Amino acid sequence: MRVVLNYRRPNERLEYALGELGHDWVYHLWDIRNIEAQGADAVLFEFKQIVKEELRFAALSLRLRKCGIPTATWCLDNPNIGSRMWKLHAIAKYRLVDVLATHSLQGLEGYGNVLYLPNAAMTQHYNLGVHTLEEMRDPGFCTVDVSFIGNFDGERYPEHRERMRLLGALEGILRKLGRSCRFVGGDSMDYGAQTDLIRRSRINLNVGCAADRYDRRSWGLPERCYGIPACGGFLLSDDREHAKDDFAIGEEIDLFRELPDCVEKIRHYLDAHEESRRIAENAYARVHREHTYRHRVARLLGALMRATDGYSGGRGKTS
Repeated sequence: MRVVLNYRRPNERLEYALGELGHDWVYHLWDIRNIEAQGADAVLFEFKQIVKEELRFAALSLRLRKCGIPTATWCLDNPNIGSRMWKLHAIAKYRLVDVLATHSLQGLEGYGNVLYLPNAAMTQHYNLGVHTLEEMRDPGFCTVDVSFIGNFDGERYPEHRERMRLLGALEGILRKLGRSCRFVGGDSMDYGAQTDLIRRSRINLNVGCAADRYDRRSWGLPERCYGIPACGGFLLSDDREHAKDDFAIGEEIDLFRELPDCVEKIRHYLDAHEESRRIAENAYARVHREHTYRHRVARLLGALMRATDGYSGGRGKTS
């Protein structure tokens, strides 16, 4: 199967998954004649590019439909997605793509072409490395009590200010309790450093999501909620609606509501190493069984091929 990726920059996640599934891809084709000449079976549009180039996208989308080539976009945890919700509604309502995949169904209930497709683990980077789950059961394996890796730029990204507030308060509490913590920016660490910190931390936190806004929390889980378990790390996340759709709460991950609940659960799991490792190992198995980008892309392509059933003489095919 050949997929056109109309993305502004190369997308490692899609490329890796398509390659594993035995498909190929080509970037940046906006002329219907070139798309047909390439023998494309489907076109995937970057959501951010759609909202920046609506007219260009709409024109090509209509031509693709006439040619029987299915289309999709995948909306992940883009910053301030709430301000663009009307565009998501328009795409779904007027079926400007055959499949509107999204990490969150929040506000999109009732549309037949919407597919819940959350973030996933980049297992080519987030994995056990040279370690084993059995090795991580040793309490002495961990060197940090609580960690968080993510964006701390609250000036540029206002959606992260609540994260900074909570982690700042939590750090002071943990220091008073005599517990160690490392809260670091992901941009300052390569994959090897990130995964080593995840594996060596007794508790890995998720606090905040790029799709959050000041007035409401996104239902969707950010990518770290899948990457942490993929490394064998124990995940304690802020409460999100879709968490229960992807994990068994209390058996594969655990959730907290506000700062006091977070502190209480941290204290509990720091004193319950066997329990936290059991949960972490359950999550590791779940992620590698269901929550990799290979799984996501396979599901998306399946939805695209089913979409061609509505075309007369549709060209989509699998190989």
